[in-house]
Amino acid sequence: MIRRIITLLTLLVVISSCKAQGNNNIKQNKTLERTTERFDTSTYYMERQGHEYQFEHYLRGKVRQFGGDNGSNYIEYARKDNSLFGTCKEYYNKTGTLKLVGKYYYNRFNAGIWKEYDENGYLIDEYDQDAPYKNYPWEKVEKFVKEELKLDLFDKNVSIRRYVSDKTNIPVWIIHYKVGSNIVSIKINANTGEIIKKGTNPIIK
Repeated sequence: MIRRIITLLTLLVVISSCKAQGNNNIKQNKTLERTTERFDTSTYYMERQGHEYQFEHYLRGKVRQFGGDNGSNYIEYARKDNSLFGTCKEYYNKTGTLKLVGKYYYNRFNAGIWKEYDENGYLIDEYDQDAPYKNYPWEKVEKFVKEELKLDLFDKNVSIRRYVSDKTNIPVWIIHYKVGSNIVSIKINANTGEIIKKGTNPIIK
């Protein structure tokens, strides 16, 4: 009899432990970041011309949307005329829910924190696009271009890119700008801030 009572008590402890664990998981899921943002497919298909839809938004500036054909995801770029950076978004084709969102430099590289969500809207990952360039961040590049090179970043003849070299694993900034009939290229080591290479080449017509 005593053995049966002990067995029953043990089962009750196990069951209550499982319930408590299940409740904790539910609480954790409820604290996860979630987005309810969806792509406006009805307006998109009704208003688009050709394969894209462009419009002006009072908060986001010029908006360009495309995609959705043959099961592809929807893509949106939005940027104000007086801003160097805009917002890029990707939406799932089937559900229209937000998949990816982040900031981009208009000339163009991804910047800042990018967030990725699953089809139910839950945050599944974050990417810090600026991490490799923290020793020589955008602010220093901007200052160099404006104060040292005396260039206008909104000039279409000025282009800035960045990448991590496959060969050396060194993050670099690349600045291109037009001088007369030539293109000047400046390559900066983002770890040290040193100019690795500077050259001038004629524009090939």
